Amino acid sequence: MENAPVHAGGHNSGNHKKSSLVSRSKLLVISVSALLVVAILTFAGLFIYQSSMGASIDGDKYQAVFLTNGQVYFGKLQALSGGYMKLTDIFYLQSKNSSSENNIQKSESTSTDVQLVKLGNEIHGPKDEMIVSKDQILFFENIKKDGKVAQSISAYKGNK
Repeated sequence: MENAPVHAGGHNSGNHKKSSLVSRSKLLVISVSALLVVAILTFAGLFIYQSSMGASIDGDKYQAVFLTNGQVYFGKLQALSGGYMKLTDIFYLQSKNSSSENNIQKSESTSTDVQLVKLGNEIHGPKDEMIVSKDQILFFENIKKDGKVAQSISAYKGNK
């Protein structure tokens, strides 16, 4: 056996395969860890963003809520758990051409004649409450009490 030929790399190739396997395992662990960290940061960021939405609501004022479908509602907005917002005491804008018994005030603008309408008298008889996914809200604004929308709402409530 002393004169047996020695093959170059015969014994080392096993170590090379083992080393390559260890390198791949380390790379896999690092990749999975990095993806996990990115996922955790993404969900934490979304949670913080959704939590901060509710903190910006002025409960003493009405809010204009702009939805992804282009509709705008005016009402009292509050944050709910689970990614939803609740809107109550709801009003919306409607073209003058649409007749409705619950019209509040016409716009003084001649180019676009719109009315502020109280939600609840539509044919499907909705309750004056709307639950909206935060994903469907583009943004909202707190309405000033001396703005036309707030004044129209006050006038409507004074007539009731």
